Amino acid sequence: MKIVVLAGGCSGERNVSLTSGRAVFSALKSLGHEVTAVDPSLGENGIIDIENMQIENRFPNEEELAELDPRKIIDCVNSNIFDDVDVAFNMLHGKWGEDGHTQSLLELRGIKQTGSGIRACSVAMDKIMTKYLLASGGVHSPEWATLSKEDFEDFDSIKAIRSELGNRLVMKPYNQGSALGMTIIDNGNIDEISDALKLAGKYTDIVLVEKFIEGREITVSVIDTEAYPIVEIKPHQGFYDYTNKYTKGKTDYICPADIDEHLGEFIKDQALTAHHLLGCKGFSRVDFRLDDEGGVFCLELNTVPGFTELSLLPMAALAGGLEFADLCGKIINLAK
Repeated sequence: MKIVVLAGGCSGERNVSLTSGRAVFSALKSLGHEVTAVDPSLGENGIIDIENMQIENRFPNEEELAELDPRKIIDCVNSNIFDDVDVAFNMLHGKWGEDGHTQSLLELRGIKQTGSGIRACSVAMDKIMTKYLLASGGVHSPEWATLSKEDFEDFDSIKAIRSELGNRLVMKPYNQGSALGMTIIDNGNIDEISDALKLAGKYTDIVLVEKFIEGREITVSVIDTEAYPIVEIKPHQGFYDYTNKYTKGKTDYICPADIDEHLGEFIKDQALTAHHLLGCKGFSRVDFRLDDEGGVFCLELNTVPGFTELSLLPMAALAGGLEFADLCGKIINLAK
């Protein structure tokens, strides 16, 4: 098959996307496909030598992101790069690539693509809309509130949210991934909350504030209609932020997680329910917190989860008997 692997893009997750794309590119080549790696942020000149490029393990800074023009994604998908392409394997994480925009361009071009469609991707990227849909299907998430940019220095509003949700808070942009702009507040300090709002506000006009759930962090990968073995995530220090996600030796992973069988089946069922509620196709990864009393709280759903060597969906797939190359081949076969 003639396959384009989309990687890079215009979001703060572009370096992770490039790393994911490189792994997928190599796997698909090993299966005998004709594979081209494309960074759509480069427009008509989007073909890249992903095997030999240097990829930094960090978020791009604000200046680097400002130089990226999302309009070039239109030029790229509309170019002859995509002539006679059988499938686009989308590894674009974050804004413009995972939120329905690129999905819509590919659909308009009539190109089959991996993963979920426009609606599911746009809804899953919107953490607020996701919470409403999850609640409608009986999938619990942490208690939450929102603050708009104009309220970031309204201390009365901040104090009201703190009074409702407690002193331990999770603050993050409502429409980003990879813990981009995320802060955990441990003590309810107003100045720290204000700083966290300003950090998240670099990426969004609306900040999601959640009650922090003390307990175990776990994730469930869904491939086709099957929930794969649960992975437990144990950072050595702090929370599962960008550094702990993408740096070897910073986090321990237990797969399958040591969880009571009945509880494990319930968690998998919750993941499948979330996957179907949002209308996901092909694959997704659903993240949870499990508190000390056995309460299960869904944190978010990822429609284009990472495919790096440290990523959780490939780890779960391997525990379920699916090697990485076979995983990529299966996802290609599920493309619509």
